[in-house]
Amino acid sequence: MKYGNDIKLLEPSFCEDMSIPDKLRAILHQTNGIQETMFHPKTGEKIVTGWILYSYEEMVRSTNNYKNEYGLQETVFSDDGAGNPYYLLEGKVYEFDPIDNESTFLANSIEEFYR
Repeated sequence: MKYGNDIKLLEPSFCEDMSIPDKLRAILHQTNGIQETMFHPKTGEKIVTGWILYSYEEMVRSTNNYKNEYGLQETVFSDDGAGNPYYLLEGKVYEFDPIDNESTFLANSIEEFYR
């Protein structure tokens, strides 16, 4: 698995927001987001370093932000950690580059993307 045990699953969200694609809603019903974790090198404490899959609330916030700022209409579900969001369009995963205002195809499905 890509992230091994370095993840934190959040409590499920029973989101029925039909603007969220079915695949993402199904995941949210299992966990309201997946966070990447690591052990702090000095304290040994497990800490969150970022999102692997946004929570429902973060999906809505990010989607609205990219819609208002760049006209991106699709659901943003995560990012690359450097400010480029990942989104779904017709079941396929793309990455949006806000500097160049361009999208790049990444995977044929969310399952393929996270393999």
